Amino acid sequence: MSIKRVIVMVQENHTTDNYFRALAPYGANVATGWPVQANPPASDQPHDRHAYYGWLTGQHTATRTQFDTEKVLPFYEYLALTGAFLENHCSGFGTNSTPNHLLIVGGQTPTLRNPSRTQPPPLWDMPSVPGLAQDAGIGWACYTGNSNYPVGFYKQLNGSKNLIPNSHFVADAAAGKLPPLTYLWHNSPEDEHPTADVTIGMNKIWESVDAVVKSGGWDETVFLLTWDDWGGWDDHVATPNVEHTPDGVQLAYGPRVPLLMFGGPVKAGIDSRWSTHAGIPKTVMQLLGLPKLGVDRVDNDPGLSDLVDSSLHNPPPPAYGTKVTLPAPPQPAPKPQPLPAPSAATSIPVGPVILRGGGTLPPPNDVPLKTGKP
Repeated sequence: MSIKRVIVMVQENHTTDNYFRALAPYGANVATGWPVQANPPASDQPHDRHAYYGWLTGQHTATRTQFDTEKVLPFYEYLALTGAFLENHCSGFGTNSTPNHLLIVGGQTPTLRNPSRTQPPPLWDMPSVPGLAQDAGIGWACYTGNSNYPVGFYKQLNGSKNLIPNSHFVADAAAGKLPPLTYLWHNSPEDEHPTADVTIGMNKIWESVDAVVKSGGWDETVFLLTWDDWGGWDDHVATPNVEHTPDGVQLAYGPRVPLLMFGGPVKAGIDSRWSTHAGIPKTVMQLLGLPKLGVDRVDNDPGLSDLVDSSLHNPPPPAYGTKVTLPAPPQPAPKPQPLPAPSAATSIPVGPVILRGGGTLPPPNDVPLKTGKP
């Protein structure tokens, strides 16, 4: 497979229904008719493990609003309609940011919450896909925001010269300097975390993609663009219960979040398979020919490399800042084709965290929930 580069872009805090109501006429399984969300949003909704449990049990109502996709997120709508739109992609765990960022990097997390900002940052000797690439002699870079979040939490990666400020990404991409494996995170307001104007973040992603196109890298690059967690926004689809914490509460999958996979060699279409953040590192490994990571959640994931065909030459997206012309909806409008979720009976207890060298940490269980169960 002649793929020279995989770029993983991670934004913040939105569900599939919250962002992509405009895909309904194209056959996507998204809610419609919810109130239009003002941009920028006025507040940041609760979205930690406690809020997620309340949402699961009907004790907490998530914010049921939707952005006007075509008006405020036209480039994202274009990518969703011309690339692969994974409509049933889910945050890895039902909680907030840090655990899900770690799942995108290495498929596991020792914590179910964000680390304290008043204490020294944690440092865990967990395997990661950038570390796996390094061990295999494959170039990598992580363009990060403040404090090298989240890859600075990995002992193998912490302090590496390959952790680069995100402000360098556009220039490096335009100059053709991106390595085969590249991760990209942004700071607020470019990360779309409420209360940011979401168009600012979309424009930054657009500028970043355009820089790769200008370098001549479109045909040889696969992009995976996702959002870390649900952010407290509602989504109408109940996600599969495949892992749970010791209190019996669903941990995986978390709520649906968008995943857009695009690039010159990516097959276009709405894809209804169930996928999760653990599938992102697996897809990277497949496309770059990396060996197993040693984390079952990643190694056993089917990945998404079947959506890549190196014989394809999709046209590049509109140049940054130009008019976005969207494909017309098919007539008649296709009906959604939702896939049934795996049975809840398949849910297993979340396992220990695997460390490099063979050690383990206890399963993540640092957010006790008042469930009434022993």
